[in-house]
Amino acid sequence: MDRILFADDEKNLRETFYDYFTAHGFSVTLAADGEAALAAAAEQAFDCVILDVLMPGTDGLETCLAMREFSDAPILFLSALGEERDLLGGYGAGADDYVTKPYSLAVLCEKCRAVIARSRGADAGGVLQAAGIVLDPGRMTVTVGARTERLTAKECRLLTVLMRGKNTVLTRERLLTAVWGYAYAGSTRVVDAQVKGLRKKLGDASAALQTVIGVGYVFREGK
Repeated sequence: MDRILFADDEKNLRETFYDYFTAHGFSVTLAADGEAALAAAAEQAFDCVILDVLMPGTDGLETCLAMREFSDAPILFLSALGEERDLLGGYGAGADDYVTKPYSLAVLCEKCRAVIARSRGADAGGVLQAAGIVLDPGRMTVTVGARTERLTAKECRLLTVLMRGKNTVLTRERLLTAVWGYAYAGSTRVVDAQVKGLRKKLGDASAALQTVIGVGYVFREGK
């Protein structure tokens, strides 16, 4: 049974969510704010975390950033804020998907199943090595020299796709399909946000991850 952590400051929404998702086969833990969500995630592992963005105190973005320090669970944001900058901020904080209110519980349920399935799929395949970079998809880590960094699920999948297609230019649209899935309907700029985060973690080896202006990206091994 998949375990979901749902954090929202509205009691009625928490109760409605609990009733629907438990009826559809999930084990659900509820949290009324970001601090409670962090405490719950520190105590047990979840298969998916759903965070309301506009919670009092520690908001959803801050909660996500803090949670990414110790958890690789897929994270979905719920928010009434649906502008492109809001979505980019959410993905930049480490979220795997962003759902704007009002939303359908049936659609949210399927999104949860999809991100859980994709996160498990990220573990497939062996270690990849190229351009001084060692990527371990199973552990979701990347090693450059003596330094090892933990990757988010999205970063891991993105780097895996790029390294497996090394020296091949991949469009942003193709990367969206490969990493976010066919159902993703957001801006291709989320790819840029994830690449920016990857480059920070790759450090000196980030030169291998090259931008092809107006097209997309290529993982280049050698000159």
